[in-house]
Amino acid sequence: MGWISRLFGGGPPPAGPATGARVGAQQPTEPVSVAPAPAPAAAPALAATPTAAPGPPLLCWLLDAAPPQPGLLPIERQALDAVDQVLAQPALPADLLPRAANVVPQLLALLRQQDLPVPVLADRIGRDPVLAAEVLRQAGGAYFAHLGPVNDLPQAIQRLGIEGLQMAIARVVLRPLYQARPGTLPAQTAPRLWEHAETLSRHASQQARAAGVTAFDGYLAGLLHDTGWTVLFHALQRGGISGLGALSVDGMAALDARAHLLFGRAAAGWQITPAFSAFAADAQRVALARSQDPLARVLQAAQGPCMAELAPG
Repeated sequence: MGWISRLFGGGPPPAGPATGARVGAQQPTEPVSVAPAPAPAAAPALAATPTAAPGPPLLCWLLDAAPPQPGLLPIERQALDAVDQVLAQPALPADLLPRAANVVPQLLALLRQQDLPVPVLADRIGRDPVLAAEVLRQAGGAYFAHLGPVNDLPQAIQRLGIEGLQMAIARVVLRPLYQARPGTLPAQTAPRLWEHAETLSRHASQQARAAGVTAFDGYLAGLLHDTGWTVLFHALQRGGISGLGALSVDGMAALDARAHLLFGRAAAGWQITPAFSAFAADAQRVALARSQDPLARVLQAAQGPCMAELAPG
């Protein structure tokens, strides 16, 4: 994560422009004052009550497991015991989410500065090729296709707006939270968990707009909620459980509830936005399906479309 200090550290930028992120000579000099990216014309209405997700349950899909069977299996009892030992501790051990999550709020707080001129934003983003490529990719995506190609970072920033830029940066910053050491249970589940988090974040941002919640808060909730599963899989690995095999309905429900609680524990100190902090606090007290927190309800409504996209039919 050394690129964070390079991006906002105030030191001189690396020699030459970042690959794929050339800032054109004709740059605007006014502060960025563009409005957030407009809502899609056909954003789905927020569901009034949680609905069952089509396709396989999330845990079955993550583990590529057979349909669940009734009853609680012995391996699931062991898994729940391992997770409950973690939950019994006053704070989550740092090695259960080992990707320096404490840097996320600091980075996002800097990116929420809306009075920076476009060239300054372009210069800072252009110092990191991965981040620059993501900003250009988002601005050149299908949603903006009618505006034509994107030529440089200043144009991409103007097109995305502050909210869209925040989402692009969040995606780059948060992805390491879903990476793990090879040969472990977290590593086995990481690719699908990231795929689910990305898809859920996109649907959650649409549901947030429909519900009158900021799209960025919905995006954050969708992208970060699966960190509860990351912590859970690390806890199982620490407890000597390298796989679950078969799954039961009761076992999946119990593990899902604990993953939501672990998310709340992990996110309690992140303080990214007030709405996100309220959601994290709520997750430590109330099951997702019963919560009336605005972001919890956004996620409830986004889960079905998310799984329908990931596992159609």
